[in-house]
Amino acid sequence: MTIVVDVTTQVNKLLIQAGLKPRGVQSMAIDRGLLEGQSIMVSSPTGSGKTLIGEMAVLRAVTCGRKGLFLVPLRALAVQIFRTMQERYEHLGISVGLSTGDFQNNGDDLAEYDVIVTTYERADSLLRSRSSWLSELGTVVIDEIQTLSELGRGARLESFIIRIKRTIEDLQIVALSATTGAPEELAEWLDCHLVISDDRPVPLVYRVITSADRNLTIKQLVMTTVQGNGQTIIFHRTRREAEAQARRLADDVGRQFTSEEKKSLDQELDSVENCSVSLSLDLRTLLHNGIAYHHAGLGFQGRRLIEHLFNEGKVRVICATTTLAAGMDLPARTVILSSIKSPADHRRLLSANTVHQMLGRAGRPTHDKIGFGIIITGSTGESDEVKRRYFDILRDQTTGKETLSAKYDRINSSLAHPDALAEQLLVALDMMVSASVEEIENGVLGESFLVFCAIRDSKAPMRVLQLGDISAVTVLELHALPETVQTARKDLLGKTSLRERNETVIGGLVTSLDGGTFTCRFSARLSPLGTVEGPMCSCGLPITESGILCHHLVTLGMAAAKDLGNMADYVIPLSLSETSPLGLLTRLALVEGDTNGKIKPTRLGRAVNRLYLRIPTVRETLAMLTTTQDVKSLLWLLRHIVSIETGMSLDEGFDNLVSFLVTTDIAIQDLAKQFELSIGDVYGLLDTSRWLLHAFSVLSDLGGLSKVMELSQGLREALERRLTNHIEED
Repeated sequence: MTIVVDVTTQVNKLLIQAGLKPRGVQSMAIDRGLLEGQSIMVSSPTGSGKTLIGEMAVLRAVTCGRKGLFLVPLRALAVQIFRTMQERYEHLGISVGLSTGDFQNNGDDLAEYDVIVTTYERADSLLRSRSSWLSELGTVVIDEIQTLSELGRGARLESFIIRIKRTIEDLQIVALSATTGAPEELAEWLDCHLVISDDRPVPLVYRVITSADRNLTIKQLVMTTVQGNGQTIIFHRTRREAEAQARRLADDVGRQFTSEEKKSLDQELDSVENCSVSLSLDLRTLLHNGIAYHHAGLGFQGRRLIEHLFNEGKVRVICATTTLAAGMDLPARTVILSSIKSPADHRRLLSANTVHQMLGRAGRPTHDKIGFGIIITGSTGESDEVKRRYFDILRDQTTGKETLSAKYDRINSSLAHPDALAEQLLVALDMMVSASVEEIENGVLGESFLVFCAIRDSKAPMRVLQLGDISAVTVLELHALPETVQTARKDLLGKTSLRERNETVIGGLVTSLDGGTFTCRFSARLSPLGTVEGPMCSCGLPITESGILCHHLVTLGMAAAKDLGNMADYVIPLSLSETSPLGLLTRLALVEGDTNGKIKPTRLGRAVNRLYLRIPTVRETLAMLTTTQDVKSLLWLLRHIVSIETGMSLDEGFDNLVSFLVTTDIAIQDLAKQFELSIGDVYGLLDTSRWLLHAFSVLSDLGGLSKVMELSQGLREALERRLTNHIEED
């Protein structure tokens, strides 16, 4: 496009032609320099209009003759934003592209687009592959920036931000976030002007309700909303719970529809456009009653149909898992959270930011005067914990009435995890071609949000990055405050008597200066659950949630390091599950010494980086490729690695599914039913399988395993042929 001098005028013209007018937080962003190329971070409530700020930013880039990149956490959200921008701007001469998955593709085919919408992971893979058009970027929009705190993907996003800023001069970063704790920290690290707004189009009232019968309470809340011509979203911890709740409510919800409303709903469901959408008979029956469940196991078309019917008001209630919360434009008058336990681990509680992202869906602009965000608890104790963890309590001095105000988590880096550090060390080495560990610690990763926060946090450990060789002392520095380490080095924390010393346990008695004696140990033994026992101390708090050791264990560890040498260097890191990232990459033959005394990726390391494989995946794949001799063993390996990548527990049914798919003409929907899998899961598994089979063939070629390479290529090509006419975006 032709470069336009008056950018603001041109962008405003495009918005007017698209029928849009900035308001509220959008106008605030413009005032802070959004259309002048200033990097900004926006922190505002769910539903306040942040997405349009991102759209304006990429329009600015295009108007200036450069490209815009719009990043989101989920594929479904990428598809939603892509379609919205296509509809709004393509007829105005701005081309919009979409790219999700396809890590085996370097993305050069995206060069024709002015704006590219994609996921964090795909953007990271494009940067690793050095796609030809990246130098033309003018703006990168990062939606849901609070995802930085998530283990695994957060570290990849953090590294991407560092490297894209290093790669492209004068790059505008626009970070969008739901309200979070301490947003000024993240804005400063991003070098962004911070725009904060507490305004919501619809006011939100929070309630925490204690009930001995959650299902009855949920039913009462839902029926009150539906009978008032409102809509409800109920969030559940698991798919099974969401589906069961929808069935329990179906008859009562269905009775609230008039005959005309029923007729209109049935006509849309039975239309030529929708009758072929892959939905189970159970879900179709529920939809006829104006209620549905929604989770990643449904096919793409099924989820979009449910969302469309809900936005049209024809479906009044959705029972969903947390996948619906991440940015989807689906507000309701009442949002109910049936559990605060994490879907991944019922022993862990959801973060405050996740809870408020879900509750923030309450209140439909132009439809509702008020929204209700409700958490159901099973006891007074749980209710008190919910209020303490997620809310500030304001109490009227006269009436004693309690008002809840949202309390948010500070965004933290997830880069410190050993596997994440190893992966990002490899990424940095590939980018720099050759470097020393010190250059990376002080350079690329020294610019990380992890280091930025540690410098400013008096409660941060003495050492936050340890990429090279590790010892007992360096590991203690990773898990202890600076003053604790320094005092322990001077033997001022107490006296230690070592009682246990072997290849799995180092333990003893620590007598503190105040006279108290504590039994401490670092144990690398495996518990009955298969996990490392870890550090233990009779003080009752051996290690905090943030990974900081009590000073008794630091005292024991420092004494052991001094007296036991190599034994301590072996046991203490193992007990804390710490490994050397450089040592791990070296053992996997992903890096090697360079002629100048520095380190560089091997040919295998460069391939692994571009294949976008996680370290645990690489470790298992390299170990097992050499034992793969035939299709049966290849399917076993594929199942094993797919399980690692997806977190799904798969059995031989997966092998049979793939075999049936490539050897028969049975429809994919019928195969899903035959193997009792959700259609969305089937497409997700097959998409992951195609990518991993490509990785197997590349790694086999590098290792001289011609038989495995041929088997992998053949199976991938067979999958491609079957999926060509049946691909669903997930």
